[in-house]
Amino acid sequence: MTTTNSTPLIIDDDGSQDGMTAIAYMLANSKFDVEAITISNGIARPEIFDDNLLRMLDRLDDLDIPVGVGRSTPLAGDNEFPDFIRDASDTFWSPYISLPEEVPDVETENAVDLIIETVKDSPEPVAILATGPLTNIAEALRRDPSIIDNIEVVQIMGGAVFTEGNLPVLPDPPFSTNTAAEFNIWIDPVAAQEVFDAGEEGLKIQLTPLDATNEIEFDREDYQAWLDTGTPESVIAAEFLDYALEVIQSDNDPNPVWDLVAAINLSEPEFSPETSLHIDVDTESAPGDTQGETEPVPDLPPNVLVSLNPSFDNLDFDSDRVFSYYDSVIQTAASRQDRYGRSEIKYLSTVNIAELQTQSDRLARDYRQLDTKIQQANWNTELVE
Repeated sequence: MTTTNSTPLIIDDDGSQDGMTAIAYMLANSKFDVEAITISNGIARPEIFDDNLLRMLDRLDDLDIPVGVGRSTPLAGDNEFPDFIRDASDTFWSPYISLPEEVPDVETENAVDLIIETVKDSPEPVAILATGPLTNIAEALRRDPSIIDNIEVVQIMGGAVFTEGNLPVLPDPPFSTNTAAEFNIWIDPVAAQEVFDAGEEGLKIQLTPLDATNEIEFDREDYQAWLDTGTPESVIAAEFLDYALEVIQSDNDPNPVWDLVAAINLSEPEFSPETSLHIDVDTESAPGDTQGETEPVPDLPPNVLVSLNPSFDNLDFDSDRVFSYYDSVIQTAASRQDRYGRSEIKYLSTVNIAELQTQSDRLARDYRQLDTKIQQANWNTELVE
C-alpha cells in the first residue's frame, strides 16, 4: 500500500518467519513503497527460498516487486544455522503458512545487482530494511560505494549491545559457548563490520539490537487481532505469529518478533529513542568464543544510531493494531477526499497523507502532555492555597 511521496524501500532478509512478518508489515504500510526484496544467506538457503518468496508475493498480489537472490555463503568464514532451522525455512513453515502450489513464472535477479540498480535508479533516496546477515549490503557497498549518496537510511535488526547474545538458545557448540553474539551478525561478522564502517563515511545506520527486540513481545491477542483485521498482509502475519507461539515457544508464551520491531522502528521514529554509538564487530575470535559480538567503543566517533528501549506507549497504536493502523489512515483520507471536487482532489493527491498523519499524531501527543502538566500545576496550586 503506497501513497504519493512514500519512501522507496529495499528489504533484505534471510528468509526467517519474523522477516516475512516484517515484509508483510511494510507491504501494508502507506509510508513506504517496496521497490525490491533481496534474500541473504542465513536462515534461508537463498537458492531454495526464492521460490517460496515468489509464492508468498503471489498470495499477497505483489508479484510486481523484483526479487534478488544473494550468495549462499558469508563474505568470510563458514558460520551457518543448523539444518533443522534452515529446513523449516525451505518448507516455508508448513503447515502453519499456506502458499499457492505453483511457483510463479517470474525471473529473479542477483541480489547485489538489484540493490545497486534500485538505489541508483531511484529519483528519491532509498531506505533499506536489513533483517538478516549483512552480506548483500556489504557486497553492494564494496562493488559501488557511491550508492551511499542515495541511501536515506539502513535500518538493521542485529547485534546485542548491552545485553547477552542469543546463540545459546541452541544447545551445542559453537552456539552454546558464544554468549556475546546475535545470529544475524554472527553469520557474517566481516560483512557487518564493513557496513558499520560505512557509517563513518556518511551512511546513516539505525540499529535495532536484541536490547530493543527483547522489550517487545507479541501474544495470542495480537494473533487474533491481526487475523480479524482481515487484510492479506495481516492474515499471513497472523499465521507466522501462530507458528512462533506454537513451535518456537511451544507453550504459547508471548514471543519476540525481532524483525517486525526493526520495521516499526524504521516507520515510526517515536517508537524508540536512539543513542549514538561507535560499534565494532569482533571478527577475530573463534565462532564459539565471542565472534560476532557488537562492542561499543566510547572513544571513537559514532557510526550507528542504536535503539535500546522501544515502547508502544510512544505511539498512537498498540501491537494489536500494527496491521490495521495504516489501513485506517488511508480509509479516513479516502472518505475525506469524497467530499471534495476535482480540483481539490488534484491538490490532495500531491499531499503526503502518511506524513500529515504522523504530524497530527505528534501534535495530539504534545497536547495530551501539556494538558497533563496544566492539570498537575492546578493541583499543586490548590495545595498551596
